Amino acid sequence: MKKNILFLLLTLASTINAQSLLERFDSLTHAYSEKNFQGVILVAKGDSIIYNKAWGYADYEKKTKLRVNTLFKTESTGKMFTATAIMQLVETGKLNLNNTVKEILPELDLKNADKITIHHLLTHTSGLTSPWETPDYHFKKDYSHKEMEKIICSAPLVFDTPGKEMYYSNSGYIILSWIIEKISGQSFDDYFSTHFFQPSQMTTIRHLNDTIMPTKDAQPYQFLSSKRYVLRNETISPKASGAGGWLATANDLYRFMLGIDQNKYLQPSTLKIMRTANGTKSLDSTFQGFAYGLQVYNNQPVKGISYFGHSGGGAGFSIDAILEPVNHIIVIFCTNTYMNSREISSNYLRIALGKNATEINTPASIKVYDMIDAKGIEDFVKNEKHYFKSLSTVPDEWLFIRVGEAMEMVEDNKNLVQWADLGTRYFPNNGFLFLMKGSAYKRLNKKADAIKCFEIAKNIAIKNNETRMIEEAERRINSSK
Repeated sequence: MKKNILFLLLTLASTINAQSLLERFDSLTHAYSEKNFQGVILVAKGDSIIYNKAWGYADYEKKTKLRVNTLFKTESTGKMFTATAIMQLVETGKLNLNNTVKEILPELDLKNADKITIHHLLTHTSGLTSPWETPDYHFKKDYSHKEMEKIICSAPLVFDTPGKEMYYSNSGYIILSWIIEKISGQSFDDYFSTHFFQPSQMTTIRHLNDTIMPTKDAQPYQFLSSKRYVLRNETISPKASGAGGWLATANDLYRFMLGIDQNKYLQPSTLKIMRTANGTKSLDSTFQGFAYGLQVYNNQPVKGISYFGHSGGGAGFSIDAILEPVNHIIVIFCTNTYMNSREISSNYLRIALGKNATEINTPASIKVYDMIDAKGIEDFVKNEKHYFKSLSTVPDEWLFIRVGEAMEMVEDNKNLVQWADLGTRYFPNNGFLFLMKGSAYKRLNKKADAIKCFEIAKNIAIKNNETRMIEEAERRINSSK
């Protein structure tokens, strides 16, 4: 009898604790909804999903609501697939982290191919850029392998010595996918399907095969203020690549992270090499950065906790997939708005760990643009110190750039001229602010003022030895004459 009573009490306590946890998750979701955030959240402990909810709109114009099985463009989260595939080939002895690109792909006419190793490609330290950083790249084009080779191989390097520094390189991960094909003898699609998608029951992940999102799936948006938003479909590309870009649900990403957690893809020793970039990233320090296809966070968001995963950000999509391996907690967050998804997934992780969520703040750029809309740009500029203080906002360079970019997107040119002018008073050596100001003048048909701003930007770039800024300023000067 006593055993039965004890069992009932333990069951009741477990139920109450579960209800309390769900209530805390619901409270957090409600708070995000009130602050104009939206998306799909999935929280799991191992193979048990403990929270899964969708809120907001997949399509704002049609008022189609997001669902837990809504498909999103998952962008760079796919780099985890590519890196895991590479580590599988390393684990089986078919590949070595010190192999150079030239050794594996001798036909590839790539600068520094004899120096760039698998390690460099995985850690974004190769010096390669991304295809869309070249002026002739078009997101809407379905590039052949040969065409992509030409783009990647003809692009200038960011630095000449591999390993010297880190520069986020999508080109590097595309090359890794070619290496997977060469070493495995399988196509990119077949390898991922047979090694990840089918074994992990990732049943809805697929290529887009178009340059627009299907109407039933999440449409990409960026909120510029509480009331202003734009549809961001200009960079929707067909197909996925080694750099990411898969169309997937939150559950697809969960199934992949579960496979990582349960050692379905890699032995624990190999995963440790992957998490530490072969020992180059310490698990003990407070660190956040890139290992092998993973972003690693130590002592964040909670001291003593380490987790890893990858975020994906494109125009209009922000995705996050993370795993806290000690407690086997997996958090997936997908939204069809351009934002910082990591802050949200970290808050749900905090709740799952029994901690308090951090304060939810509206992005500073949105608060500032709201205030400009409410007060008018003249009043804001006249009293900017008062308004920045009232918004608890520090006017750094990124704030001026983000608000300026928002104004550019909706061609709010008169406001942009005065906003950029304020920014250049705070930061007179920021050439990008002068480029934005000049472009606004150009759209207002004030070519002389535009050229003057572009010339200032060029001189700043020359002083700072910023080659790309010089080239961009010259391009805008020539197009304004």
